Amino acid sequence: MSAGSKLKDLTVLVVEDDGFTRSLILSILRGLGVRAVFEAPGAGPALELLGTTEIDVILSDIEMEPVNGLDFLRHLRSGTRPAGVVPPRAPPSQTPVIFLTAHAKAKLVEQARAAGVSAFLTKPIRPALLRDRIMSVASQIRRTPPNLPGPASACAERLTETS
Repeated sequence: MSAGSKLKDLTVLVVEDDGFTRSLILSILRGLGVRAVFEAPGAGPALELLGTTEIDVILSDIEMEPVNGLDFLRHLRSGTRPAGVVPPRAPPSQTPVIFLTAHAKAKLVEQARAAGVSAFLTKPIRPALLRDRIMSVASQIRRTPPNLPGPASACAERLTETS
């Protein structure tokens, strides 16, 4: 399967509080062939969207207000939600998250890894690197088909990947 055909099958959520940067990322994703792209101006709207929409990969800025990217990731992984976000709880999610950052300080990288980040990408964003990071984390996607618990779901997942 080519990179383009795999990218077109993914659903990507961009979580970025700066409108210009968010638009730029959306444009790059569409240029790479990602057809299903969602956007959120912050962690709260992103967590609400995740309650109703199946997302394969999340691209998130780290420095956002009022909830930063690290806290967003912690809420995502634990199933908790910041005050005022509906629903107030959700199942913990292992959706791959790529952090976008203008700087990758060692302490920040360590905290993000501890919180469960999948990858990093530094700004300014280069399309080829973004494509490579998305393809890399896309291999982490775990879908559980309905009514197939346990080992049978792993078998169904393999069948889906090879068909």
